[in-house]
Amino acid sequence: MAWDHDENQCPLAAIDRRLEDVHRFWHQAERAYFEPDEFRVAIQAAIQTARQVSFVLQKNKALIPDFEEWYKGWQAKLAAIPLMRWMVEARNQIEKQGDLEAHSFVSAEIVASHLDEGPKIQVPATLSDAPLALVRSIPDSLVGQHIKKDGVLRIRRRWIENSLPDTELLDAVATAYGHLSGLVRSAHEQMGLVAPVSTNVNTGQQFAAGDQEGRLPCMIGHEDARTLDVWLATGNPLEFEVLQKKLGREEIMAKGPKLEKRYGINPSTMYSDSGKIHDHARSLFAAARRMFEKDGYHITIVILLRNGKPIDFRELRPIEHGHKFMMMRTLAQQAQKVGADAVVMIGETWSAPVNPANPYMRAVDSPDRKEFLTAIAVSKDGDPIHLSAEILRDGKKFTLTDTIEHTNGAHFAFAPLYEVWKRPVPDHWGELPKGTDGVWEAG
Repeated sequence: MAWDHDENQCPLAAIDRRLEDVHRFWHQAERAYFEPDEFRVAIQAAIQTARQVSFVLQKNKALIPDFEEWYKGWQAKLAAIPLMRWMVEARNQIEKQGDLEAHSFVSAEIVASHLDEGPKIQVPATLSDAPLALVRSIPDSLVGQHIKKDGVLRIRRRWIENSLPDTELLDAVATAYGHLSGLVRSAHEQMGLVAPVSTNVNTGQQFAAGDQEGRLPCMIGHEDARTLDVWLATGNPLEFEVLQKKLGREEIMAKGPKLEKRYGINPSTMYSDSGKIHDHARSLFAAARRMFEKDGYHITIVILLRNGKPIDFRELRPIEHGHKFMMMRTLAQQAQKVGADAVVMIGETWSAPVNPANPYMRAVDSPDRKEFLTAIAVSKDGDPIHLSAEILRDGKKFTLTDTIEHTNGAHFAFAPLYEVWKRPVPDHWGELPKGTDGVWEAG
């Protein structure tokens, strides 16, 4: 990412530069994650420079109308955030006492659910056999069998500072950067100026300071480079192939007539004019029905939306059951990167009654399973919606029953999205218990 500003036009260019410097030092620390000395220098420079943003802002207070009243509100807001208080204390320690007490750790957790409920450990990075001890602690029970069959051991290296034991250092500074970019944006608005813009040098996408809750997309998901996922059933690394394809306007326009000829669907009307997520889900599900009735199957697709408009479209192809746990976490990370505030998932699913004797039985393994075409939409605000139609097959013939609509709960698969949206995880997650996820069991 690069920060664009014009010194000749922006009176607050000195502040913009400090914010740019925080961003630059952050990426230096990211690149030096496995080099202790280089990481220490870069992350401390980022913390010190972050503090300079407010210092330089105060030195330019004569430029900002009603500065005292405006800044008083921001001081109270930032002082109420524990992380921002830590940033002040960390900067004071660096400049007055010496280096931060940062240590490299290995964190390991077992992922066998869409919820973050598996066992976790964090140990010094030198104790390389600790994750194996975590695996050996898996009980020999129904839940243990489920974990060993579908679970993933996720191992990450993390830098932790003594006085901030629950937050990884890069995440801490990235989040602080987000709060400061909101301050900088507000300062520009107070003067009637346009906020400085950041540009992703890889994609060309631009974000004004304070967008994305301030945390830039390039500062999200950095843990991927220091994470190893191991499939417990085989002991082999778990990796996904990601294929990306960008369609030009001409190519998209060429697909429209083909879609309309085969399915009778006009692409321009697949989304609702209202822009509301529930209406989008209903309109998209109606199109999915038309496609299924023509083809007899429907792939699993996910659409990310922001402000009622689609911004990301992808197909999911999980091979193993445990892949879904990791795919949904990756999807949540992507939603955070692009600022998506709603998600629609459409595809074939299995559903089955709860088996009290085997609560971890998958719906696809139940003799009482039923097959459905479904669309589920969740959003950052507002209630989820679940649309479904049972699939009835008779040899090569297939039909769909009438659409049934539910708005009485979300589903476990979307728990990672609720986490990144900072929404409370609902007490009621649909009609199926934690152990069964027939609401999203790829057909």
